[in-house]
Amino acid sequence: MDQYTAQAVVIGRDFANTVLAAMKTVPGGALIVTGKVRLSQDPAFNPTPASTRAGLAAGEADYSGYAAGGIAYVVPDPVNLDTETQGLQVTVAFVATAANPFVENTIYGWWIDDGTNVVVAEKFANDATANFGAAGDFLSLNTRVPFMLEQNAS
Repeated sequence: MDQYTAQAVVIGRDFANTVLAAMKTVPGGALIVTGKVRLSQDPAFNPTPASTRAGLAAGEADYSGYAAGGIAYVVPDPVNLDTETQGLQVTVAFVATAANPFVENTIYGWWIDDGTNVVVAEKFANDATANFGAAGDFLSLNTRVPFMLEQNAS
């Protein structure tokens, strides 16, 4: 798999609670300051809203060329992800580089954390995997942080 677009992400409970708590006050700053996109090489990767950063990091990728701790990104402006959902979309590229010895990984999913909490996570749909078996293997990952905003007519 060379490219993947998020389909069914799981929002971390602690991050969702942070967002909801921020609605009570005027935030003093960004909610995601040190966001990083990370990959999981754990075949049992199956994130839930209760998944923790430490728990997911135990199975983090380590193929040759992987940036330890994931790829940092700048939080973009919100976009319309579909007709009923607004959110954030971040695209990052992961590329294997030459090394001797070369470390291979099979990747089963991804997550974003804010340095403390899991923001969103997703196991690749349909049991897909991304393989980093040689220098030059890559994954262009389109992540999504969805927030459904619906209004009911009264």
